[in-house]
Amino acid sequence: MKTAIIIPSLNSPLIDRVTTAILDQRDIPNLPEIIIVGKDTLGKIPSNAPVNFIDTGQPVWAAIARNRGAAATNAELLVFLDSDCIPTPNWLIAHQEAHRTGHQVVSGSVLPIGSNYWHLIYNLTLFHEILSLNPAGPRNFLATLNLSIDRKVFETVGGMNETIDRVEDVDWTTRMRRAGIQPYFWPAAAVNHLHKRQTPQAVWHDCALSGYHMRQLRLKHQDLLTAPRILRYPKLVFLLSPLIASWATGRIIWKRPYILRKFWYTIPALFWTKLAWCWGASQTIKPR
Repeated sequence: MKTAIIIPSLNSPLIDRVTTAILDQRDIPNLPEIIIVGKDTLGKIPSNAPVNFIDTGQPVWAAIARNRGAAATNAELLVFLDSDCIPTPNWLIAHQEAHRTGHQVVSGSVLPIGSNYWHLIYNLTLFHEILSLNPAGPRNFLATLNLSIDRKVFETVGGMNETIDRVEDVDWTTRMRRAGIQPYFWPAAAVNHLHKRQTPQAVWHDCALSGYHMRQLRLKHQDLLTAPRILRYPKLVFLLSPLIASWATGRIIWKRPYILRKFWYTIPALFWTKLAWCWGASQTIKPR
């Protein structure tokens, strides 16, 4: 199947490594189309690589970049990859295999590793549903850092919501589920997520932003996403945040028991990130 890989990038210092990892994919009979959308003032995109670089002139939100990339190709399979994600050697063939088995919307996995403690914590707390140690299966929503969709899904559901700069992927894949298209997790399509959140301050801020935006999104899609009634009352979320964080941490461990076996030393920090989520969810103004 004709495949296009779409990468939003705002001067990513890793875009050369991401591009090289795509070109080095194993067992691919035809080279995929590589579309990078955004800015590259660092000049990191390899000049000799077969890349379609769409310069947006000014920084744009990831949703806008992904929509522009999808509009620039007629490929049957659209694979969205973040500019800080290094694909493993069999990543692309795994995505294609998932679609050949009949899945229309597929998330690959995130490796449960980190360059330091807080780097690992971020990957565990934000992406526990799509870690590579999890079994394949349906999901209520998916992240776009490592996501593939059939072209007809894009045409049916439309592009991402360009008016929001956070959790737009959750909104998008929830809209897909509303249209009767089941998001599916396929762990064999793994990436190493080399994000920049490597300090407690950076992790707290990002988790707080997630809480702020997810509370609103869960209420918007409360028929499809879990939206406890408490989310309607931000002040109550703040007051009960220790209980909510304890429940959320316990639920992660209950559903993913390997967290307790392999990453027991991260549990206090996971609880702390859920407190950050609650704090963000309790705010009526976007945390800065």
